[in-house]
Amino acid sequence: MPDWLYVVVSIVVAAFVGGVTNHFAIKMLFHPRNPLHIGKFHVPFTPGLIPKRRDDIAESLGQVVAEYLVTAEGLQETIQRPVFRNKVEDTLLGFVDRIGSSELTVRQAALRVWSEAEFEALKSRLAAGIRETALRGFARLWEHADLSSLPVKRLVPGWSVENRKAWSAALAGALLGVVEEELLSAGGQRMLSKMAAGMMDKAGGFLGTMAAIFMDEDKLVQKMTPALVQALRGEEAVNKTAQAIESRLELYGEKPVAELLALLTGEEALGWLGGKLEQLPLERWMEQADNIPLRSLVEPWKMQIAAFVPALTERLLRLFAKGIPTAMQAVDLPGLVEEQVQKFPVERLEEVILSVSGKEFRAITWLGVLLGGIIGLFQSLLLLWMG
Repeated sequence: MPDWLYVVVSIVVAAFVGGVTNHFAIKMLFHPRNPLHIGKFHVPFTPGLIPKRRDDIAESLGQVVAEYLVTAEGLQETIQRPVFRNKVEDTLLGFVDRIGSSELTVRQAALRVWSEAEFEALKSRLAAGIRETALRGFARLWEHADLSSLPVKRLVPGWSVENRKAWSAALAGALLGVVEEELLSAGGQRMLSKMAAGMMDKAGGFLGTMAAIFMDEDKLVQKMTPALVQALRGEEAVNKTAQAIESRLELYGEKPVAELLALLTGEEALGWLGGKLEQLPLERWMEQADNIPLRSLVEPWKMQIAAFVPALTERLLRLFAKGIPTAMQAVDLPGLVEEQVQKFPVERLEEVILSVSGKEFRAITWLGVLLGGIIGLFQSLLLLWMG
């Protein structure tokens, strides 16, 4: 065989061996995926490296992700970056704009998130929670502020002699106005007729008999009504009524709140107030709120909300950053990554790795061809030189 042909054959054979060797070495990373046996004999290097060491790879990858890639410090630093904060602000402002221009009602918007049954249950829980919170908060305020022994005059803003006089005059005018309206009404006229008849019946004797014969009750009422109305409109009646109200206000102003409420309601003050809070028609208010358009809730306050968004963003990000270590500890990121890697199909993993590193793997194969060819060249030349 000529020397040049010997050199060419050696190069081709060595290059083929080097390429095939590297090709199968790469394939053996993933194949075979299950161990092979010939009888009881276990074929070496089966399964492939990645299927065989899958659990170890998953555990190592979980540790790497938790200790170097996704750390609490790194997430906190990311959240506190101005770019991230600006994105959150833009998202919140966009959300406010969408609500401000939305044609949806509260109920329609809620039904996009929850089913109708879930929404009704949520409203019931919300009403119960608000009622319970209000009762608990009021009871705590009543106890800590000592409202039961607090005088009424200290609880009412602007309690002074001048204000009491003004309040008494206003109440007197309103009260006498109500009395006047009642007297002039049909019911008031019937009441006056009954009073006149009762007065004549009580007179008795000859005078009562004569009055019953010669006096007409309706005419008497017609004559009494203007006199009563004029008396009610008189300054004396207003002043006396105002003085009576003012004296009562002064008396009640010195009484403790609990005592005054018990006097007015006939019940223990805290229990009465708690009962009134429990009777708040929260469910009916929520039903009425169902048909309110979202934009009517946001539009009047849009400027104030937009101005409050930066401060809200800062507080939310600070709260999230503070809770990240606890959340990551609760999530158990290494265990989560390990579990997900173990569930990941080897076939899919091979596709991912080849899609990313397919060119590099082919380069490694051709590198084997090149190195094999070089080795074949040197080997053939060395053998020819040695004779």
